[in-house]
Amino acid sequence: MTLVSIIAPNIPAIYEAHFGVPMAGAVLNTVNVRLNAPTIAFLLGHSSSVVVMVDQEYFPLAEKALKIWEEQSKGHYKPPLLIVIGDENCDPGALKSALGRGAIEYEKFLESGDPEYAWKPPEDEWQSISLGYTSGTTASPKGVVLHHRGAYLMALSGPLVWGMTEGAVYLWTLPMFHCNGWCFPWSVAALCGTNICLRQVTAKAVYSAIAEYGATHFCAAPVVLNTIVNAPPDETILPLPHVVHVMTAGAALHPLFSLQCPKRASESLILMVCLKLMAPPQYVLGSLSGTHFPL
Repeated sequence: MTLVSIIAPNIPAIYEAHFGVPMAGAVLNTVNVRLNAPTIAFLLGHSSSVVVMVDQEYFPLAEKALKIWEEQSKGHYKPPLLIVIGDENCDPGALKSALGRGAIEYEKFLESGDPEYAWKPPEDEWQSISLGYTSGTTASPKGVVLHHRGAYLMALSGPLVWGMTEGAVYLWTLPMFHCNGWCFPWSVAALCGTNICLRQVTAKAVYSAIAEYGATHFCAAPVVLNTIVNAPPDETILPLPHVVHVMTAGAALHPLFSLQCPKRASESLILMVCLKLMAPPQYVLGSLSGTHFPL
């Protein structure tokens, strides 16, 4: 099993990796950028990553993790291919530093590929497509393998029960390093949808994406959702210009959430509460306005 790890926030490259890595016959590991260097070093070594792709903003973190991995490998360390993802919105010094340390720039790496490459689907649908890890708060991170069949089922079942239709405009507030973004990278592609990537999730950025780019759907953990609906007036654009569908999961939603939600926002938010995310997911659907919010 060839393992490709990527350390990045919600940027186009991590979305592309959900397709390019499996099509190359490898397994994808999306790394939580909020982890510290020792934890990342553990999971890079545990997974035997042969390629590490890293967003330029997080290159110092990756560099520390690789050094720790090398120190703990007891002479068995084999440096992975290191690819840095540049972003013109970030400090150019970070990218220059990464390239000076031998990293390959992401776009240059893509140019070295074969445009005529004939990719093949997996021979068995139970083959791995992705490897994820727990945060390691109680012990060393634990790996969780997702197979192609599971990714396929999740990618289609989520939009099916959500009523997500062709051409949806999906806003990436949920990190793609969390359970592969609940498999929505593949869902949006299946629906010929549009992806709006947010490097940093703020209430202002979410409202702006809805107003300026016509975002129709997004997922968010309850804590993020609370931040969005309780944002100060200068960070919101209300009333919303159109109905927005929201899916939340990962933790319990506060019972008073619908009461705290500003009226002008609740009139245009349709909330899907995912009670159990995997095998099979269970959902509760309701509008934030009115009295029929089933929590």
